[in-house]
Amino acid sequence: MEEARRVVKALMRVGPRLTEISKATGVPISTVRYILQKRLPKLGLSVHASINYGALGLQRYLVRFKGGYPAHYISRLLDIFGESFYLDYYTYLMTDKEFLAVFALPPIYEKEFFEFLSTMEALGLIESPDVCRLTYMRPLPFMAEFFDFSNGVWVQDWVNRTYARDLPEAPEYPVLRPRIDRIDLMILSELQENAAAIKYTEFARRLGVSRQTISKHFKHVKRLINFYTVFWFPPMNPELVISPIIVKTKAEKDSRRVLLSVPFAFNEFRSERGEYYAMLLIPSVGLYSTLKFLHEHISQLELEFQDMEYSGKFKLQYGLFKEGSWINVFETAVDRLIEIIQKKESIGRRPRREL
Repeated sequence: MEEARRVVKALMRVGPRLTEISKATGVPISTVRYILQKRLPKLGLSVHASINYGALGLQRYLVRFKGGYPAHYISRLLDIFGESFYLDYYTYLMTDKEFLAVFALPPIYEKEFFEFLSTMEALGLIESPDVCRLTYMRPLPFMAEFFDFSNGVWVQDWVNRTYARDLPEAPEYPVLRPRIDRIDLMILSELQENAAAIKYTEFARRLGVSRQTISKHFKHVKRLINFYTVFWFPPMNPELVISPIIVKTKAEKDSRRVLLSVPFAFNEFRSERGEYYAMLLIPSVGLYSTLKFLHEHISQLELEFQDMEYSGKFKLQYGLFKEGSWINVFETAVDRLIEIIQKKESIGRRPRREL
């Protein structure tokens, strides 16, 4: 479906505005609307905004730790952290039997955050936490050239059709006083989750403000968006269709170029220690050829297989931004944590979620 490919490419250039996409592609607006709102979701494709967290005054921290309790219990705690403790992302690594989590918080609360992790360790919830700052973390542009929009599958020829995405690294530096307000963050949060088609009226209804207010704030938040991209996650039986893997290697230009040439690499991040990570959703039928390609072209790498059931990606926690600044949740986090533990809630298995 060539029209869908053209629409996706244009979307990443001009943003999810129906009129602009139509002008850029020659595809009628009604068809653009159908592709974005109907066709792509049926194929497991969704549109998301890549946000500059540094411009929001947030620093990302990578935390790896062993769980002191079963994975389903720790995962339930992390779900709560994703609502109110600045947790941005987490996953359980089946290879090393440990969790990888990314927190995004104001660096002025770094000391309190470290103390919170130490308290979790003292309570026996986590073991051997390893923390470092991330230079950046962001989704990758969608490689529409290698996706079959008729059948919703990747088509990759490792011999004749490989090239790397042209995407320079862009470190994020947290600003001390971000020029944002709560409505800005609410809009960005919505665009993180679903930016298939921007409708000011719909935004206004969801956020409880006027359309004019949304229009004004949307012009302001444009500078906080790096770009828009598309994410693929199979809508049916993903455990049979994909193998979610995190590749870790040295932060070198050649290694990154190789990983950016893999169409189903959808996210990347780099630590201040010089470690580079890429997240891949590899089609199961292409697992062997993909791993062979990586091992032949990257001298040193580590592979981590992710558990889809114990993974979670969270939107911006705009509820933590009050009276013009981010609040220090770690002052009361320990009391909240102890309260949760004392309740000893029955925690069952949860459905898998997007990575």
